Amino acid sequence: MTTAQVYFPQLLAMVALSFAVALWILITRVSDLVSRRKPVSYYENWDGAGASVAVMRPTRQLANLFEFPVLFYTAVVFIIVLGVSDAWLPALSTLYVVFRWAHALAHLGFNRLWVRTPIFMLGQFVLLAIWLRLGWVIYN
Repeated sequence: MTTAQVYFPQLLAMVALSFAVALWILITRVSDLVSRRKPVSYYENWDGAGASVAVMRPTRQLANLFEFPVLFYTAVVFIIVLGVSDAWLPALSTLYVVFRWAHALAHLGFNRLWVRTPIFMLGQFVLLAIWLRLGWVIYN
């Protein structure tokens, strides 16, 4: 199995999450338009002011998926390009994706900060572990 094949499921899961959240945004905005809660001009001139929680949560979640996860994508690109072979990195990558999905579901679902924050932080620690392990493997 190639390095790219090892990491493709994790990458695909992150891409799927991003598209699912984008679809959620579309659904909430179309719902606003169909129910006439907001006029078309509101979304044509979108600045987020006055948006409902139902619209803002997925919008913010999509932004979250392009902040720290960029570091995940970058690490995976390095792993693939350099052909890094390591037992820990695939497991850590899978764990990171699980935490990102859990965070998104908590944020978009019941949105309790006391649940969402620890999930987010655990994901960040896993992301840090990916980078530390990658550095260790490259330099040792």
